[in-house]
Amino acid sequence: MSNSDNKNNKNPAEYPVLIIGGSLVGLSVSMFLAMHGIKSLIIEKHRGTAIHPRAGYFQLRTIEMLRQAGIEEKVIKAAHALYDPNGGLNAVETLAGREIANYIPDINQGIQDLTPVRRLFMPQQVLEPIIKERAEELGSAFLYSHKVSHFSQDEQGVYLEAEHIDDQSKKSFRGKYLVACDGCRSPVRNQLGINMEGYPVMSQSITVYFRADCSKALRGRNLGVIYVNNENVRGFFRLEKTGLGGFLVIFTVGDINDPDARNAAGNVTNEKAAQYVRDAVGDQSLDVQVEDIHKWEAVCHAAERFQEEKIFLAGDSAHVTTPTGGYGGNTGVQDAHNLAWKLAMVLKGSAGEKLLQSYNDERQPAALQMIQQGYQRYVTRSDPDLGMEGVKKQIPDVHVEFNRYRSDAVVFENDYEDDGKQDIDPRKSFALPGTRAPHVELFINNKPGSTIDLYGQNFVLLTSSYGEDWEKVVNKLETELDIEIDFKVISPPGSKAEYVELPIHREKISSPFSLPFSEAYGISPTGAVLVRPDGYVAWKEKSLDSKSGVLMKEALNRILGKKIEEAPEQLEKVES
Repeated sequence: MSNSDNKNNKNPAEYPVLIIGGSLVGLSVSMFLAMHGIKSLIIEKHRGTAIHPRAGYFQLRTIEMLRQAGIEEKVIKAAHALYDPNGGLNAVETLAGREIANYIPDINQGIQDLTPVRRLFMPQQVLEPIIKERAEELGSAFLYSHKVSHFSQDEQGVYLEAEHIDDQSKKSFRGKYLVACDGCRSPVRNQLGINMEGYPVMSQSITVYFRADCSKALRGRNLGVIYVNNENVRGFFRLEKTGLGGFLVIFTVGDINDPDARNAAGNVTNEKAAQYVRDAVGDQSLDVQVEDIHKWEAVCHAAERFQEEKIFLAGDSAHVTTPTGGYGGNTGVQDAHNLAWKLAMVLKGSAGEKLLQSYNDERQPAALQMIQQGYQRYVTRSDPDLGMEGVKKQIPDVHVEFNRYRSDAVVFENDYEDDGKQDIDPRKSFALPGTRAPHVELFINNKPGSTIDLYGQNFVLLTSSYGEDWEKVVNKLETELDIEIDFKVISPPGSKAEYVELPIHREKISSPFSLPFSEAYGISPTGAVLVRPDGYVAWKEKSLDSKSGVLMKEALNRILGKKIEEAPEQLEKVES
């Protein structure tokens, strides 16, 4: 690739956003952009979507995003056809042998008060076509069997050339922005000179895709991820619920003190791989058919920055981790979701380009936390001989799933004192700006729902029935700032209204964190919370007074990257 002059390239096809890489994250960027009415083109060197499972554990925040995209039910149906719901994570000497540890008995245990969705296991090659289908429905475009041979950028946007992998015929394109989802070896990242930071390489690992009857060794257990640790192999299984096949990830083999112990990929053959499966299952007579062997490097790295002017990194091009913890693909989907609404608002003229800086400011720290937690789980679960030096303390999965953001797209109250902590318990965030807006159960048009269902398209201002005067503020700011703001009133239990919260009987509450709307969102009855299109809190005002409109305007100007007037015109006084 080069950044040479492109004056001689005539009539390139034009798209608002170009995406290099059509795997899980590239498809997610395309789908989320399309949800906001922005057309994109994916350029993918392979002939179609994934053919192997790869990412297979999808976390709460990811499922919330798929819910916003309107594909949650389809995803659940496809997942449950292959895997039982609510599986666990444990460690064994062998599948047929002794259990060593039970890390998580049930991946959905104790999260009912936190979200309306549930975690699930699902092969990536099954999920990707569902996302692609939804993106196509919404207007996305795809170009398969092409690799990018050149790209450059200027003040107007990005130019690139792609050539067909078979006949080398070339196509050229222009876009306002480029999102690089081109994998862990990212040619785009390398050309831009963006370095990776993190931990030393842990192993040269392999993933063995196989068919074998493991049902006897599985013994009817509902196990989503099965870590294996014995004298021959260390890694983990993911098996179909029938027990008749799946894949085995192998980190280390043989004596851990052997120089080749962490080089499982070295000189591996189908025969060796089949034997590794037998060693992990604990059945030396097992008939194993190896379908494929994927070699890869176990690393935990993140890019030093996720943006270079009009080019953005997302997914594996921005951060790479081990499968331990299941963070890689989930973090990539969150990248896509975070970036899409910001690109959409800039492209529609509702925000300045400064808003795009918040993508790096929010997602790069999230990636660093993710690789720290991925490394921690890798060492403690699979290779403690690496030692604990530099290993961060483990934090709960939900703290990693629901990130905490600090950027110009987040505005705190004037009296807020930042504690500086990298993560936060989402049950105790109380709609703190920079955190994911809490889940409160609602009746939405008389049907069960959640506050989570109110987000995804525009900014949303939420208040209780005592804060209805906020509507005057919203209407004025929509006109002044040329932005759409959805105004939602959460009415008390028993009301005949569009959004009604459920009654909470405190003496019968199963979780101490099940709270009424105003308490869960940390406001008085007249207060309001401004939620971004990605479901994160942008700003809040605990109660309504005569200055609330001015403060909200100032907050939106900052969030949207617009110039703040030196003396903003006073909005009409609204009485609380």
